[in-house]
Amino acid sequence: MVAASFTPTSTELVDALGVAGGVLDGTGRRIALATYRLLAAGSPVSNEQIADAADAGIDEVEERFAEWAGVFRNRDDAVVGFGGLAIAPLDPEYRLRDEAGGDVGYAWCAWDTLFLPTLLGQTLQVAATDGLTGDEIRLTVTPDGVNGVTASDTVVSFLAPVGPWEADIVTAFCHKVIFFANQANADEWITRQTDQLFTLSVDDAFAVGQRWTAARYGDTLL
Repeated sequence: MVAASFTPTSTELVDALGVAGGVLDGTGRRIALATYRLLAAGSPVSNEQIADAADAGIDEVEERFAEWAGVFRNRDDAVVGFGGLAIAPLDPEYRLRDEAGGDVGYAWCAWDTLFLPTLLGQTLQVAATDGLTGDEIRLTVTPDGVNGVTASDTVVSFLAPVGPWEADIVTAFCHKVIFFANQANADEWITRQTDQLFTLSVDDAFAVGQRWTAARYGDTLL
């Protein structure tokens, strides 16, 4: 099948993303942001490093990570992936570089590339591919907006929030959230899927990310 039987409003989508991600208290917000920013250096991150950066106790870090989905560790128990950012590529690949061309890591899905600049507080150069053709798509994403998209008609597919997303957010959500160079490519890909999907323009998807990060992190982003 097919496209979603409805296109959710941005409020409905932000609400569904908020439920899937869970509510963060003040300590959780600091721990999450510290984890993102340490991972952006491109190396595994220990609980001790996160606790120090977040001004939190080791036990508080361990408690939050035990509760949260989307925390991935290596054999040394260091964090290598968290909430949309990883130090190694997934398939498809969403490579992130800073303005100087230095590696920041890899996003899990197309939408991650649009909210991570806000959480990291920096401009990112994104290299991705069209989900149908495999053609390269590049864009520059700042904490304030999207610039320099190589395909001006690029859209992002989204899984419609017609039911709760599962704890394994990578499988349930991320694998369906993909860039396409134009609506026709997205429509052709969607007709091959069994989930209810819809598309947003890159700017609209960025705006959803802004609303979600503001609701989730509040003043901690300042």
